[in-house]
Amino acid sequence: MTFIKDVQTGTASCGDTQISYFDSDPENTHAETIVLLHGTGGSAENNFWALLPMLAMRHRVVALNFVDPETETPTADCYLEQVHAVVKHVAHGKPVHVAGYSFGAVIAALFAARHDACVKSLTLIAGWVKTDNQQRLRNAVWRSLYESNHDALAPFSVLLNYSQAFLNSKNEAELEGLSQSIRNGPDRSRKMEFNKNVDITNDLAGIQVPSLVIACVHDQMVPLRHARMLFGAIADCRYAEIMSGHGVVHERPSELFTMIDMFVQDPTALPAGQLIKNNHA
Repeated sequence: MTFIKDVQTGTASCGDTQISYFDSDPENTHAETIVLLHGTGGSAENNFWALLPMLAMRHRVVALNFVDPETETPTADCYLEQVHAVVKHVAHGKPVHVAGYSFGAVIAALFAARHDACVKSLTLIAGWVKTDNQQRLRNAVWRSLYESNHDALAPFSVLLNYSQAFLNSKNEAELEGLSQSIRNGPDRSRKMEFNKNVDITNDLAGIQVPSLVIACVHDQMVPLRHARMLFGAIADCRYAEIMSGHGVVHERPSELFTMIDMFVQDPTALPAGQLIKNNHA
C-alpha cells in the first residue's frame, strides 16, 4: 500500500545503518511532530497508509522503517537506537509525540522511559507489557509454519490479525488479497523472535510523559488484558478501546486518527486515569 497524501522520504544514520522514513512536512521544522512506529510484520507504508495522511492534515508526521539486525534474537537497544537517530534527525531538539503500534508500542514505551527528554506524549496502540503463554503458543505455531514454508502461514496470520466482523465483511477475493499482502510484506521472523521474550515491566515506572493506551476489543494477538496492564502501570495515562481486531490500523484507522489527534493537541486535557468513551459504532 502507498500513502494517499504525498510525503517526502529521508534517511537518518544509526551507526552504519541507514534508517529510511517518511515525512509529511519536512520544511515545517517549527511544527510539533508525531513519530509513528510500525508493528511486527509491517512497515511505515503498510501500517500507516491511512493513518499518516489523516494525521498529516493537522500535524507534521514522521514514520520510520525499522531495520532488523543480523543477529538471530534482536535486542530492544538496536530498535531504540534507530528511533533515537530518526528523532534527532527530524526534530531539531524539540520533543515529539510518539505513537507505536503492536511491536512498535513496545519500542515506543521503552523509548519514552529511557529518552524522556525527547518525548512530549506517548500513544500505545495494541501494545503489551510481558509476553505470556498464550502469545508464546501462537508465536511457536507461527514459527513452525514459517520454517516449513507452509501455505497456511498467511491465512493463519490473517485469521488472528482481524476481527470476525471485519473478515465476514470480505468476499473471497478480498480475503485472498489480505493473505497475499502478508506473503508480500516484510519478513517478520526476527521481530517475532524478539516478541516472544518481551518484558518491559521494570521500565514502565520510568514513563513520566502524558500517555494514552488504545486497546482493541477483539484482539487475538494482544488480548485486551495486556492493554489494561499497560494502563495500570503507567502513572500519567488515559485509556480507550476500539471495536477492532489487532489490525486496527486497517480496520478502524479513522477512529485511531480521532483519538490520537485529540490527545496530541493537548495531552493533559484529560486527567490521568481517564477512561475515554468511544462513540463510534
